[in-house]
Amino acid sequence: MSILKRFASLFTSKRSFLDFTNGRMRSQAGSGIIVSENTAMTYSAVWQACRILSESVAQLPMYIMEKEKNGDKLIRSDHSLYRLIHDEPNPYMTQFNWTQKCMYDLCVNGNSYVQIIRDKQGKPIELMPLDHQKITIKVMEGVLYYNDAASGQTIDMYDMLHFKTMSKDGIVGLSPIDTLANTISNGLGLLEFSNSYFRNGAKVSGVLQTPNSLSTESIDRLRNSFNMNYSSIGDSNKTLVLEEGLEFNAISLSNEASQFLSSREFSIAEIARCFSLPPHLLRDLSKSSFSNIQEQSREFVQFSLMPYIRIFESEMTRKLFTNGDKGKMFIEINTNSLLRGNPQERAEFYRTMLNIGALSVNEIRRKENMNSVPEGDNLFMQMNMTTLENITETKNEDDAIK
Repeated sequence: MSILKRFASLFTSKRSFLDFTNGRMRSQAGSGIIVSENTAMTYSAVWQACRILSESVAQLPMYIMEKEKNGDKLIRSDHSLYRLIHDEPNPYMTQFNWTQKCMYDLCVNGNSYVQIIRDKQGKPIELMPLDHQKITIKVMEGVLYYNDAASGQTIDMYDMLHFKTMSKDGIVGLSPIDTLANTISNGLGLLEFSNSYFRNGAKVSGVLQTPNSLSTESIDRLRNSFNMNYSSIGDSNKTLVLEEGLEFNAISLSNEASQFLSSREFSIAEIARCFSLPPHLLRDLSKSSFSNIQEQSREFVQFSLMPYIRIFESEMTRKLFTNGDKGKMFIEINTNSLLRGNPQERAEFYRTMLNIGALSVNEIRRKENMNSVPEGDNLFMQMNMTTLENITETKNEDDAIK
């Protein structure tokens, strides 16, 4: 059997290979609403969570770095992969669009698949994202193989960037939409309730009562009249006209119905918790203040974005470099722009780092997107501090002179 036929048989034969197939995100949750990728994204809190995570990682620049023997890191803009990583992963996407697409797949499916297109020498020349719903994974003799149903290709693990979130088996990531189906369904249920409430409520909800007996024709006429004049939200506050001794007794809303707005706020907080986001990023400012919102933003970088960043860095470093480059070349995503504090805090930080000789003037200017200045690469240190040994030596010298 040829090698290609052997690979193809992985996905057609009934032999007992390990089979890893992605869920198709069709979860029947408690509210009765079927949660899928499409329905979940109609819920504004889920949309905002996915958008924030996707755009936040996508805006960060990717660099090819080289570790020098003394521990320093050097940006290798002259490397053959630099343009592929930093600017244009493929002819159809910018680096921002490419990263955003991969992050979206991670947020909704827990898996993102990118085929590595190589030239005849094996050098990566394109990074093409694939449809996560079309991928099936199998293992044979310790090697993962990916079958793309869209193209019919079988791709081995060395030519596939597989970004995945938390996983039970280490092979396939868990789908956040599937895992959070009940929470998302609850939010969609509350949204549907509010839409139904405003769509069907006449705002004169109550009971028509009369001591007289009404004919069937009179009842039908009253019902049709009410439906025509008082059944939509646009009919609110209209003057209600009664006849034949009818009395209107309004029915107050139940506590559960009157509290649905609070329930929606709780549902947004649940989505924020599930996606590990500070609530203020989903526009829930109920527990945010000027004093804590900046700290929450830093926690967002540390606990929400950094896991995704490490997923990208480790997988790309592992698959894109040759054996000769591994160990000294690596991918790094720069998060400095997100970690910068307010101007006063940055100024104090730079002043301290400059005074102890840790940063030069030009290094500080580059961090603030300012051009270098002549002789700005010198390091400075204050001379009003010394060691106890030097103080003792100086005192002994002074005593000797006396």
